[in-house]
Amino acid sequence: MVQVQTPTHIVRHENLLAMTTQLLMAEGLSQERARLVAQSLVHANLRGIDSHGVARLPHYVKRLKNKSISTDPNITFKSLGPAIGLVDGDHGLGQLVMHRATEHAIDLARQSGVSAVTVCNSSHCGALAWYGLQIASQNMIGLVFTHSDSMVAPYGATHAFCGTNPICITAPGLDHQHLCLDMATSCVPWNTVMNARIEGVDIPDSWALDADGNPTTDPNQVAALLPMAQFKGSGLGLMIDVLCALLSKSPMGPDIPRMYRQMTEKRHLGGMVLAIDIAQFLPVTWFAQQVADVQARWNQSERQNVTEPVQWPGQPELITTQERLTHGIPIGRSTIQQLNDLAEGASIPVRI
Repeated sequence: MVQVQTPTHIVRHENLLAMTTQLLMAEGLSQERARLVAQSLVHANLRGIDSHGVARLPHYVKRLKNKSISTDPNITFKSLGPAIGLVDGDHGLGQLVMHRATEHAIDLARQSGVSAVTVCNSSHCGALAWYGLQIASQNMIGLVFTHSDSMVAPYGATHAFCGTNPICITAPGLDHQHLCLDMATSCVPWNTVMNARIEGVDIPDSWALDADGNPTTDPNQVAALLPMAQFKGSGLGLMIDVLCALLSKSPMGPDIPRMYRQMTEKRHLGGMVLAIDIAQFLPVTWFAQQVADVQARWNQSERQNVTEPVQWPGQPELITTQERLTHGIPIGRSTIQQLNDLAEGASIPVRI
């Protein structure tokens, strides 16, 4: 994933996990729930998806303080049929809500072969790979969707309509080498622009438009992102909004309270998690071996550039995870300052 380049410090993932957990507990989350959200954020950083890592924590803390995100949500599940259901997140942190939906999707797929769980009354849930890889670890194919407020201009338009509306598809391979496609339908995630704001760096002029519909390199002037792959990303983003909003009776992009502006408003985000139990179609060992064979053939493709390997979806993130587990995670200096300030304000002794 494209990320902004900023001055960083290296932080051990254990320290990042401990601080994030304690900061969330200081806002009223139980230790179990705080740990789960922290794991999701640090998991994104380990994979190199820094747009969805701990840089989002100060935003979550603001919303928890403003009570637009509940510290102790009553997350419920309603069965709608043998293989379908609805999770109502009660405006809790999105990680808690989508994790619950993922668990139910896995359980239902074990019973019926294929399952679909919709989500309502959620909030920002972080990187979708966190949920898709949980499904893959259960020897299932996973499809995970979420949506957001207006952040992306339709192809050919000058102002935003849908959100960045990501899609994640996972499939199990051998030895935890799972296929994992996790991408926004915008050319970059909005949170990559937010990281550029935090760290005070410019962005390429091909990413976004200002309030007048003109290209901009100033992250503070961004009013709309451009869609991925022109009309293809634009159309896919709209259809994901249909899946996430209409099936769960949630608002669509233009009607969702703004993530970074309406801080006291609950966001009412929707989502969808689907799982396919491979074992009910054919032997899991055969399927995983076929995935491994495809991955090997993919890597052996003739390269356009001899210095750039051909990698399958999820492979760069696996490599980055191993590097960062060994050497630590680079975190922007301004983000570190924000986290340390939060820790000081909450009288938490841990610093990074």
